[in-house]
Amino acid sequence: MTPDAEAADDPRARVFRSPLLADLFHAFAYSNDVWKADPFDVESIHANVRRWFDRTLDRVLEPSGLATGRMLLLLGESGSGKTHLMRAFRGRVHGAGRGYCAYMQMTAFTGAYGRYVLNNVVESLDRPYFEPRSTASALARIASKLADSLDDAGRDALERLGEGELDQSALDAAVSAAADVLIRDPKFGEVDVYLLQALLYLQSGDPAVKARVLKYLRCEDLNDHDRRLLGGIVPCTYADAPHWMIERIGKLIWALERVPLVICVDQLEDVFDLDEAALKFRKAMAVLCDIVSRLPSAVVVISCLENFYDELKSLLTRSIKDRVENDPRPVSLQTPCDLAEVRALIGRRLHHLFEVGGASYRADEPTFPIPEALVSRLAGLRARDVLLECQAYRERCVEEGKMAPYPLEGPGSDSGSGGRRDEVDAERSANAIEGEWNAFRSDHAAGPTVEEAELAAVLAEAIADAARELSPPRAIACQAEGRFVTIDDAGVKRLAGVCNKSAQGGALARQINELTARAGDRGAVAVALRSTAFPANPRTGVFRILETFVHNGGRRLTVEDSDWRTMAAFASFRARREADPAFDSWRKRTRPLTSLESLRTILDLDRPAPEGQDDPPANPG
Repeated sequence: MTPDAEAADDPRARVFRSPLLADLFHAFAYSNDVWKADPFDVESIHANVRRWFDRTLDRVLEPSGLATGRMLLLLGESGSGKTHLMRAFRGRVHGAGRGYCAYMQMTAFTGAYGRYVLNNVVESLDRPYFEPRSTASALARIASKLADSLDDAGRDALERLGEGELDQSALDAAVSAAADVLIRDPKFGEVDVYLLQALLYLQSGDPAVKARVLKYLRCEDLNDHDRRLLGGIVPCTYADAPHWMIERIGKLIWALERVPLVICVDQLEDVFDLDEAALKFRKAMAVLCDIVSRLPSAVVVISCLENFYDELKSLLTRSIKDRVENDPRPVSLQTPCDLAEVRALIGRRLHHLFEVGGASYRADEPTFPIPEALVSRLAGLRARDVLLECQAYRERCVEEGKMAPYPLEGPGSDSGSGGRRDEVDAERSANAIEGEWNAFRSDHAAGPTVEEAELAAVLAEAIADAARELSPPRAIACQAEGRFVTIDDAGVKRLAGVCNKSAQGGALARQINELTARAGDRGAVAVALRSTAFPANPRTGVFRILETFVHNGGRRLTVEDSDWRTMAAFASFRARREADPAFDSWRKRTRPLTSLESLRTILDLDRPAPEGQDDPPANPG
């Protein structure tokens, strides 16, 4: 056997030229990616920028403190890795427990920018704080740490809230007493007592209560019934309320953990194509400067195309320009990758591919089976272009069913020009729809319902839409029946049930038992869904019922408010935009639904593909 034939027969080469993980070298970062840690991150790429961010964070965390927050301006060309760095910043902060990150894109710029920032801060806090360790949201983490700040008696009282044994008056009394204790603690001296009270209500574990807490945090109006569920709390609905709420949330986080609120604002340049771009640019920068002026523990990171900022910076007032361009100074991304970085970019992805495909990765051959001639030629390119070239080469190998020669010959061989231009054109179209989607999702007035049957209908429609994001699309049959959703995924049957009743009086236990019985009758896997955490006290009867439920093969899953909102918003957005020829490509590239952990878990998308199946349901990386 010749060396080339021997290499082609290597198990690594067989996995490489298979359709497994078709998007392994996916080159574009979208907003949905930010919430998950990046398993392929190469820290040596833009290492100076990472150190710049870490130094700023260290200064905010110094005991001496700062008079105002910090604003960081990140400049670079398209494809230089700005969104990827935002994702890396969040991973660094949350992985080390050094703060709370919010993320938003300027593609969704609106006139009421303060409200837009607040909505994104609240949505970010409703995401898992650090998914590799726990699916608990950042809000749940804050509420838990508030409870930990009480004495033993106070913690015991709050623990009873989650057991569902208190009526509304007893619940109100327990929360009010806990808030009174906390506000007398000097470290909470600058924290708003009503914000404390609202967050303490999260300890009840009641989805209906949580929905009202989130409305309060978003400065939305509360009707009389809403207010009664939160002890009569009055919402903040005046014009400046969103700015006030961001400040109060940041002060609470600082008082609780002595860590900053980090707000990452991406794609500032996208206001350039809007009417009155100059005015909107000034307004956006003024709002962000207002946040750091109000909140000494705030860090605002803004990413922008360098040429766009150079064109509009003269429109800023002197005070805003000084704040943005000094202390610290802006940093420009250096885009070319050296050969070591190219090998790391490729090697990390191949390691994951081989692990999933059952082949052994060899550190002494990090880029095998990609030809060394191709790897060497990639040095000096942007990370995006490195990945695009590797994707094009792999697709050729998959198409031919063998390791293609390099340089490529025949049709499709010009991956460096025409193929890459097609990819960039597709990216431009996807970005346009992505901007509209972010705007629509942020402004979508209809929050998630609290009615279980309506949530089930939202879920059924989302599952049908999610199936079309997969490559290839999957025919998943699903139907809502009351609070239940029947799912048939190529013969794999699941029955999802929304279980949002209170544990009080055994209501939640009865829902779990009904779900178990129905699933058993249909030969389906039972999936219990709840809009807040399931009861966790092992002394309660419902805890033991849930334990048995999981032991017998059932699954339980918390679907956060942010996920319900995304599902509901997508259905409306699709109805408006699906006639666009680029819509289908956009949703397959950005995966607005299958990026949601709740849907990935319900559909088991991260399970390795069965033997003999060409394509896994989705790329778990």
